Amino acid sequence: MNKRADIVRLFQVTDSHCYESDDARLTWTDMPIYPNLSLKAMLAHLTGRVENYSALMLTGDLAQEETPATYQRVNTLLNAFPLPVYALPGNHDIPQMMRENLSGNVQMPEQVTLGRWHLLLLDTHANDKPDGYLTDEQFEQFEKRLVSIPEDDFVAVFMHHHPVPISSEWMDVMGLQQKTYFWQLIEHFPQVKVVFNGHIHQEFNGQHQYLDGRTVAVHGTPATCIQMKPVRKDIEFDHTCPAWRDIALWPDGSVQTQVHYLPFVVREEAIRSSI
Repeated sequence: MNKRADIVRLFQVTDSHCYESDDARLTWTDMPIYPNLSLKAMLAHLTGRVENYSALMLTGDLAQEETPATYQRVNTLLNAFPLPVYALPGNHDIPQMMRENLSGNVQMPEQVTLGRWHLLLLDTHANDKPDGYLTDEQFEQFEKRLVSIPEDDFVAVFMHHHPVPISSEWMDVMGLQQKTYFWQLIEHFPQVKVVFNGHIHQEFNGQHQYLDGRTVAVHGTPATCIQMKPVRKDIEFDHTCPAWRDIALWPDGSVQTQVHYLPFVVREEAIRSSI
C-alpha cells in the first residue's frame, strides 16, 4: 500500500479581514493593505498547488467589515477555489451572519473525517470580545465528538484563538480563556495529536506537555493581510506578505507542517491582475 497516498494534505489560511469592496484598505494600520486583494492573490497562488490536497481550512476573522455583503463577497472568492473550504469564526466575525451567507463550496462543519484523521472545528468566538471562549455546552459537544472517535484514529483540532501562551504580552491576554480545562479534557483522548489556530498574525510552533511526557503540538498561522512581530509587549506590525500553512497528516498519526509566505512580487502581480 502506498502510504504517501494516504496522507491528508491541507492548506490553512486565516485572518483575511475582508471588506465588502475589493478596493477597501485596512483601517487599523498605515501599511497599504487591501485585504480582499491579498486574499484573492493567495487563492490564485494556491489554486495551482491543489494536487493531492483535500481541503482549505479557514480559521477565522474572514471579515473586518462584518456585513452580509462582505461574507457574500468572500463566499464568491472561495467558491472559485477548487477544493472544499471549511470555515470557522474568529473574534471579528459574526457566526450567524457567516452561516447565512456562506454556501456552496464553503461549509462550517464541526467535524470532518478524512481517512483515519478527524478534523474538529471549534468556534471560540465570543460576542464583543477579542479573546476566545468555549461555553459549557461547546465543551460537552467537543467531548462527545472525541468519545465517538476510535482509539486508533487521530484528531487535529482547528480553532481561531491560541490555547497556549505565545510569549507576546499584548496578544496572550486575547487567547482562549479556558486553557486549563481545554487541556484537562484533551488529556483523556490520546487521539488528539495537534491543534492549529489563527488570530495571532504571526507564526508560532509550540506544544502542550502533560506530566506523563505526552505532548500535543500547537501551531499558529500568520494572516493573509498583515503580520505582527513576535515576542512583543505591545503591538508592532511586521510585514504585509500573506501567509498560508501547509499541513500533512500522516496515516501513522504524525504531522508535518510549514508556513509559507507569498513572495511580494507574486502578490503584487496577482493583485494587479485582479483589479
